[in-house]
Amino acid sequence: MIEQAACLRKIVTTIVTVLVMTLAIHANAAKHAVDLHVNYKKVNFTGRTRVALAVNNQIPAPTLRFKEGDEVTLNVYNHLKEETAMHWHGIILPWQMDGVLGLTQKGIQPGSVFHYKFKLRQSGTYWYHAHAGLQEQEGLYGALVIEPKKHSSYHYNKDFVMVLSDWSNTNANQILANLKKEGDYYSPLFPLQPSLVKFLTDYKKSNQAGRQTLLDEYKMMQQMRMSIYDYSDVAYDAFLLNGHPNANPWSAVVKKGDVVRLRFIGAGGSTIFHVKIPGTMMSIVNVDGNDVKPYRVNDFSIAPGETFDVLVKITKQQPYIIYAESNDTLGAALGALKHSPNQEVGYQQVKPFPEPLPVTRDMMSLMMGPKITGNTAVKVASNKAMPVKQQTQHKNMHHMKHAMKPMKMQHDSHVMTAAKPNKIDHDTMMKNTGEMMDMSMPTESTIIGDSMSPPTTRYATSSGTKYQQTIAAVKTNDPTKPVFKVIKMELFGYMDRYVWFINGIPEYLAKPIILQPAKRYRIVFTNTSMMHHPMHIHGHWFIMRKGNGAYDPLLHTIDVAPGATITADLDTDASGQWFFHCHMLYHMMSGMARVFQYSTLIELVDHQIKPEDIIKKTGYKNRPIVRVDEVRPLDVSLVKEHSPHKMGLWLASFLDVDVDPINDSQSITYKGMVGSDYNKLELFIKDAETSKGVVENADLDVFAWRLVDQFWAVKAGLNYFYRPATTPYWQPGVGIEGLMPYYIDTDLRAYYHDGSVKLDIDLSRDTQITNNFFVQLGIRGILATKTVQAAGIGVGLNQMRYVVRPYYRVMPALSVGLEYEKVLTYGAYQRIQRATDGSTSETSLSLSLSLIF
Repeated sequence: MIEQAACLRKIVTTIVTVLVMTLAIHANAAKHAVDLHVNYKKVNFTGRTRVALAVNNQIPAPTLRFKEGDEVTLNVYNHLKEETAMHWHGIILPWQMDGVLGLTQKGIQPGSVFHYKFKLRQSGTYWYHAHAGLQEQEGLYGALVIEPKKHSSYHYNKDFVMVLSDWSNTNANQILANLKKEGDYYSPLFPLQPSLVKFLTDYKKSNQAGRQTLLDEYKMMQQMRMSIYDYSDVAYDAFLLNGHPNANPWSAVVKKGDVVRLRFIGAGGSTIFHVKIPGTMMSIVNVDGNDVKPYRVNDFSIAPGETFDVLVKITKQQPYIIYAESNDTLGAALGALKHSPNQEVGYQQVKPFPEPLPVTRDMMSLMMGPKITGNTAVKVASNKAMPVKQQTQHKNMHHMKHAMKPMKMQHDSHVMTAAKPNKIDHDTMMKNTGEMMDMSMPTESTIIGDSMSPPTTRYATSSGTKYQQTIAAVKTNDPTKPVFKVIKMELFGYMDRYVWFINGIPEYLAKPIILQPAKRYRIVFTNTSMMHHPMHIHGHWFIMRKGNGAYDPLLHTIDVAPGATITADLDTDASGQWFFHCHMLYHMMSGMARVFQYSTLIELVDHQIKPEDIIKKTGYKNRPIVRVDEVRPLDVSLVKEHSPHKMGLWLASFLDVDVDPINDSQSITYKGMVGSDYNKLELFIKDAETSKGVVENADLDVFAWRLVDQFWAVKAGLNYFYRPATTPYWQPGVGIEGLMPYYIDTDLRAYYHDGSVKLDIDLSRDTQITNNFFVQLGIRGILATKTVQAAGIGVGLNQMRYVVRPYYRVMPALSVGLEYEKVLTYGAYQRIQRATDGSTSETSLSLSLSLIF
């Protein structure tokens, strides 16, 4: 009886234990189904009503809160008139659930629903957003918070999501179209611009070393035809915190003694926010969803795609203002932690951040400052010894002036060699990496085409990045795992043409980068452009190599600053195909992206292997292996014809109208461009003139136009010449147009008619006096090899035109001004003009209007 009773107790105990464990598992790994309805919504963030996109009628979308281990079903209903798709940013999941239109799924059609199903095998702060065209910018973004199974070592009793975003009253598709017309389309709206007055003001404030730096910098950037204030492409109308504009700031109630966790999410389309809470310090405890060793900061910057969690202790009764300023200084998003709903907040008392240094200063610091190589920081002269870096910057500028030749890349070996050797400090250049570092600021990409090179145990990461203090709280990786291949990625773009690419090729011209599973790849980012590029990998983690070995941080988005070199390892713990791109939305849409495709997916499509379904732990937090090939029937077309962003066709028109009311004369210059980034049809009318109702000059180029590099294009086609010929005629022509050093706008054209070659040479330069006031100086000469009287052509020099045009940019795409023009004729052409009662010299003062449309 005793034995039977004991046996019965064991059975009961076992049953109870199983029930308790089952209940515990279900309690910790619940199943959730959430309906997300994507629809239109009228908003008014700036005093102007516009239709945006929203999820469940909310901007941002509803905050989704789950627990690690939960199984979720997210039902996305599309009520739009266009297709959509939703991406779960930073989440490790099967590739077919990643939500990239044209790559991991076909679009959710209007009136349809897509069921995203996956298990959450990680914890931290993440977010979700549309990955269909530019819908993210229109309002489709929201927070996704996953609580860990085991609480972190840091403690807090209040928890708030801080979604930072930007807003424009202009539709996002129109913004991109405007940028394609002119890369600095929105420049008139930015406070910081490289004007002559700004230069003189800074020069006056500087000491001797600083003045020399400014002179060298100004000269170098004029030579390189780049702006020193390229912080942003788009001038936004509002900056939002949790969807609140500054007219109605976001706020939450706290009390003294609280420890508040603020989960900052960089959800801007192309804004880097500089964040501070005046009067207190913040402890950064989590970056991109992963815990880090806490470190205290007065402020931090957050780029699109990133997340930073901070702790703030409430020690005062006064409100704690959250101030997030755009890095272009155009505006800020505001919020507050208040002790009561009615507590007054003095937002106007917050001082903006100090004016940022020109991009070139930080760029030089990262290019020529210390590097972390292997596990050892190379010791070189610090550029932080002086408050404004003046002496070191002057030295760096001197080096860079003598290193203007772009580097060339031998594609097979990936060894960098200079086009012409220049004598530069050897220790600075070599960086103990065994490879020559590119100390120039190239005006062209130096790597053309994606390729892989043999593994290396060495790496280089600029030590001046914002990730300097970011160290993982737990081990993230095995640093001794061998590197299988090295992928070098140079980030660059034709900024004025607004074409962005990796390794000199935009996404729509690039083939997928093939990855083998269960390998470690080393990616070396080098940003040779003037702008930040937060590079985001889907479905994986970057292990950012910064000298902390097993504690190097896991990041899904790495903000690669201008001039920076950053090395990151990528463990291929997945399958399928994934998107990789710059999270500056318009950079991504303009080509700065790639597709990573697993070799096993290709074998699967070719029926060489069977689908894998492997899900297991790796021993590292937030790093499961999710090698799942099929969670729904495999769409072969997505594998063979994937195209997240196709090559676009763009239209731009430039019109100048000059009216001289005194002499009753008018002049029109028109250029119309239609086509892709590299190939267009150009219609061009230069200085078509009427005087007293009579047409004196008029001709039209119909040219095929081809972009050959950042600054130059070639063209060829036919010209219809109307006047001053007595009989209109067609003639073939060729030309080259672009921008020479010192911003000299150049247009050279040659035509052939009846045995005569005519050259038309047009040069001009626009000098920026103040933010929006310019003075243009221009000269144009026409000469020919033979006289053709009926065609209005004279041998030798025909005509010279001299132009002085002061003008003011009223707004993007609109300028007004005055134009003084002097026209002189010479030789045989002058005699032709006299014979036809044409004028042989003219002087005019005209009202000028310029439009871009």
